[in-house]
Amino acid sequence: MEMRPEWLHRDTIDRRRGMSVEQFVSEFEEPNRPVLLEGCLESWPALQKWTREHLLKVSAGKEFAVGPVSMTLDRYLQYADNVQEERPLYLFDAKFTEKVPEMGRDYEVPAYFREDLFGVLGEERPDHRWVIIGPAGSGSSFHVDPNSTSAWNAVIKGAKKWVMFPPEVVPPGVHPSADGAEVTSPVSIMEWFMNFYGACKTWEKRPVECICRAGEVVFVPNGWWHLVINLEESIAITQNYVSRRNLLNVLDFLKRPNASELVSGTTDRVNLHDKFRNAIDMTYPGMIKQLELEAQQKAAARKKKVSFWESAVDANTGGFKFSF
Repeated sequence: MEMRPEWLHRDTIDRRRGMSVEQFVSEFEEPNRPVLLEGCLESWPALQKWTREHLLKVSAGKEFAVGPVSMTLDRYLQYADNVQEERPLYLFDAKFTEKVPEMGRDYEVPAYFREDLFGVLGEERPDHRWVIIGPAGSGSSFHVDPNSTSAWNAVIKGAKKWVMFPPEVVPPGVHPSADGAEVTSPVSIMEWFMNFYGACKTWEKRPVECICRAGEVVFVPNGWWHLVINLEESIAITQNYVSRRNLLNVLDFLKRPNASELVSGTTDRVNLHDKFRNAIDMTYPGMIKQLELEAQQKAAARKKKVSFWESAVDANTGGFKFSF
């Protein structure tokens, strides 16, 4: 099956080029809003180098994670060229820079995402970066990124269709468990578009959508549900990160009672919260307390804000009051 044209027309994401880091923080990261960034990968050697021939040469003999199995890139591309499945397997490897160091040298983290506080854990940090390769039709069904992190996804070759819902809006056809440990989506990506996509047009909180093409980056704020499908053979890099804007969310997530089921990307799920908090306190003394204080101040300010109608109604008489 192919994506229908009407599924590809909507482009509702903010697109920005040449934005400062300060603008990104204030307009998107702080308010937890997605954005598509243009023109920030121009220095990446990967954009020119990462042809099939080049990647086959530099990764010869190395095996990559492909769904539940491992295989060489050569074998995976043979599979991808001939796949008939509705949902092809995806090459999604977290150790690609260790396996092929040259691939790690062919890109750099865009300036907007360089504050990554999980870095204080060094080698003990959870998995955070992946190379993603897949044919048209491959992709990821609706999910929220691990450990309450935010993420960026940069397309090197190809194009990806994105559909994103804010944290408080569970996508239709998706059923998370009460504790958040499991998410069931009984339909494939294509079936979701066929059965549910049209209904979203009438929702008050409609999804954020876009097609991200080579050289572009999507910022996925923490907690946002997202579905991604490759429209053609695609190569991308994605990284999850923690900045001070979502540090408190991550710490809260890591100390949940069922952390042993929720936390991912590490073998030490239960102790990750304490290790991370202690490392932050040692590396950035006072940061957590300052962020907690700022969060309390913001919450108090929100409570003080009243709507026009609340300010216009006299609490004692139930009538209106006007000041001139």
